[in-house]
Amino acid sequence: MDGFDSNLDGYYDVENQLPRHLRERASEHFERTRARKASIDSVAEHERRAAAMRDAFLDGIGGLPDERAPLNARTTGTVERDGYAVETVVFESLPAFHVTGNCYRPDGDGPFPAVLFLCGHAAVGKAAGSYQRACIELARNGFLVFAVDPIGQGERIQSYDPATGEAPRRNVVEHTYLAQQCAAAGTGLARYVVWDMVRALDYLEQRPDVDESRLGATGNSGGGMQTGFLMLVDDRLDAAVPCCFVTSREAYMETGQAQDGEQIVYGAVANGLDYDDFVSAFAPRPALIGSAQSDFLCIDGARRSLARARDVYDLYDCPENVDLAVSDRTHGLTPPLRQAMVNWFREHLRDVPPDFETGDPATEDEATLRCTDAGQVHGEYADETHVVDLNRMWIRDRFDDAGSAPSVADHEAYAEGIRETVIERLGLDRPDCGLHPRRIERETDAERGVRWEKVFFYSEPDVIVAGILAEALEPPDAVQPTVVLPDRGTADFGDRQERIAALARQRGLAMAFDPRGVGAVQARDVNTPLANGGEYFDYHGTEYKLASDALMLGTSLFGLRVADVLRAREYLERRIEGADGAREHVVEAASGDGVGAPWNSGAPSTAADGFAVEGTGVGALHALYAAAAEPRIRSVRLAELPYSFHELATNREYEYDPRLRVHGFVGDCDVPQLLPALADRDVVWDGTDPSRFR
Repeated sequence: MDGFDSNLDGYYDVENQLPRHLRERASEHFERTRARKASIDSVAEHERRAAAMRDAFLDGIGGLPDERAPLNARTTGTVERDGYAVETVVFESLPAFHVTGNCYRPDGDGPFPAVLFLCGHAAVGKAAGSYQRACIELARNGFLVFAVDPIGQGERIQSYDPATGEAPRRNVVEHTYLAQQCAAAGTGLARYVVWDMVRALDYLEQRPDVDESRLGATGNSGGGMQTGFLMLVDDRLDAAVPCCFVTSREAYMETGQAQDGEQIVYGAVANGLDYDDFVSAFAPRPALIGSAQSDFLCIDGARRSLARARDVYDLYDCPENVDLAVSDRTHGLTPPLRQAMVNWFREHLRDVPPDFETGDPATEDEATLRCTDAGQVHGEYADETHVVDLNRMWIRDRFDDAGSAPSVADHEAYAEGIRETVIERLGLDRPDCGLHPRRIERETDAERGVRWEKVFFYSEPDVIVAGILAEALEPPDAVQPTVVLPDRGTADFGDRQERIAALARQRGLAMAFDPRGVGAVQARDVNTPLANGGEYFDYHGTEYKLASDALMLGTSLFGLRVADVLRAREYLERRIEGADGAREHVVEAASGDGVGAPWNSGAPSTAADGFAVEGTGVGALHALYAAAAEPRIRSVRLAELPYSFHELATNREYEYDPRLRVHGFVGDCDVPQLLPALADRDVVWDGTDPSRFR
């Protein structure tokens, strides 16, 4: 028996089903959110919604740190230029967590209105030429400007190794790598990105040459994202210009593009948090949306967000305080947007005419703008805090010894509690639907003593899953149908065929199974180069994009796949009992090939001695969680289990795999917590030392 050809051997177009399923789930939320927004007709109602969106955002990123530790800010150098000076500054947003920034100070005594400039996804951070030009022109227009390096960019690369001077990850790759670790713990990388911005405003307020009553923020792309986040959570801003960020979640989802790790806010779509909320929550303060006509962050969504924001600003009787500036260019802080941004701040923070015309100021090389001698904070400070250190502290504050299995006095009660936790956290309590199974190929393998079948059936009304099933030609002594979960599903069938046949001879039935998006039902490769995309399982490939969509829906592909494994167990149960649609399937399969009926194809007479699952790699994790949720799974074999989520969240180096994108598993829904719940099961470890979880 060979594996599946494309689209289940031509029987069903599965390549689009997972993106379509996620988009349809999102569409239901979009419709409800539109209706709720349309019903708002007072300032009080809007402000209640804005507060709820702020809470949803903060909850989705794990909140913000509670304590404002000393900034310990210091200026490490100054460069004098015509009309302004550039100070190189370092401060600590958290203890020993250094932020590097350039402060562009206009000539004169001040106090000056100040603008926090937030860098987009340029590897050099604050030293990017277009960002320097914006800061220079703002300074020459009378604004003190503070441009800071985000985590993973400029002088703040977390993977930097001082011993070798190498950094295996930076920029969007590092963001996504770190974001997966934070999400497993129940936070988000945005928790620390936003806190850096909050503390940068603290720094500006402490400067005697800053007028703290006139504070603005701006940035482009990832910097526009940071600006939007800050508009939602910090009331100190008096004006804002987010550029090349604001669109709508629905419009962006339609592009098929991926988003960077810190942009994925858990539950955002389910909670109704959209791009326009960042702008609307800012009302009635002046906000200018900067957009590019031909951006991959599609302008259609920006126009929708502007329309919604204007409805809100109308409630405050100041519709003129929100507007859209459009550059007839592609993505980037181009001169037209730079000019519009400077003029917006001139009008609203300086009360002078918006008549500035942009130029092309000379910029500095990266070395001139460095704030550290080493060029990296992880090379400059021996005790520098890493994002993973912050993750560890966050976990330690909430869970006692999250990486170890707890001692259990009452196994039955503990197992039931874990079962409820897994069902709730993974969203496994879902309406039933008919399996409606189909067999599309059948082959008797006398040499191996099994009959092979290719099957597919429904896990949800719009989700097909598939498997290659082996059925023993002779009845075994005991029947224990087994779901086999290779790391890449039936794409690994050739390597697993002998094992599956042996399991079938021993237990009656064994099926190599493909949950949604795996193996024969894998989605088409979106491969989105404009959004830093690569191969299917790369940092911004198709699996990452779809997993991110699921997180914003308040679920995970991981959880949906575990639900599929439970449906596969149900299929095997109904198969041996001849129940529901499975009985029709078995009877039909028993006729027409001239070799006689299988041993269990008659009326219901065969009872299973429980069920079994076994998995390899990520499939082992799916098997483990399915067993924790389903007591009838009595035998579990785990081969090459990759990580506990605690290990993933707390080690500086791990092997990135977007199939492990989950939210909030560490501490109470992780491998160490699941193991005691399976103490009465037959658990076999293969290629993994279970003592690392105990």
